[in-house]
Amino acid sequence: METKTEFEVMVSNLANRFLYSTLQAPQRLLPLAETIVKQAQRIAEENSPQEAIRIAAKQLLQVMDRTTFVTDQFAKAVLAETYEQLDEVVLLGQLEEVKGYSDNEGQLLSLLEASLEKNVEQGVPLETIYYENYLVEYACSLMETSVLQHLKEKPQLLQQLKPLMEEEYSDVPYKIFQLIGQNFKKELAKNYYSYETAVRISKTEN
Repeated sequence: METKTEFEVMVSNLANRFLYSTLQAPQRLLPLAETIVKQAQRIAEENSPQEAIRIAAKQLLQVMDRTTFVTDQFAKAVLAETYEQLDEVVLLGQLEEVKGYSDNEGQLLSLLEASLEKNVEQGVPLETIYYENYLVEYACSLMETSVLQHLKEKPQLLQQLKPLMEEEYSDVPYKIFQLIGQNFKKELAKNYYSYETAVRISKTEN
């Protein structure tokens, strides 16, 4: 099996394993889901509609930055052959500090705001949009840190990846993580607690 294919299959399998365990034990993400519900409600209730959209877009971009950060850390570790950086505990600690990580942040914020505004105009509550997107983006970053922890134990594969990553137009690792991440988020959104269900569970517990 080619190195790139082996890497892609391994990342896909690890991501699917994380997804399966999350869906088999949904209570693991429930505290996060309930926190996001409260954030969404607070943003919508305490601000004007336009300001709420602006704040929601900023928060969503920040959580989306987490997966970019994780992939960047992986690329740096492989190129420098410093695999200890891929430790899950270390990465999780760093994720909480990720802010303003995107290139072209202003442009991305404008696009996000426009997308949120369009969906709200079509009748989708901002709270629902915020919850669904924030949850899957946050969970995707957790999945990627888990994947990297396993890849850390495969130094031979990582060494073989290095020359592929050094090629000028290489899609390793960014395109691979992006595609697998998109699939993970789609499946999680489809199968995990909806906003309404998370609200109902939260009310029951309180």
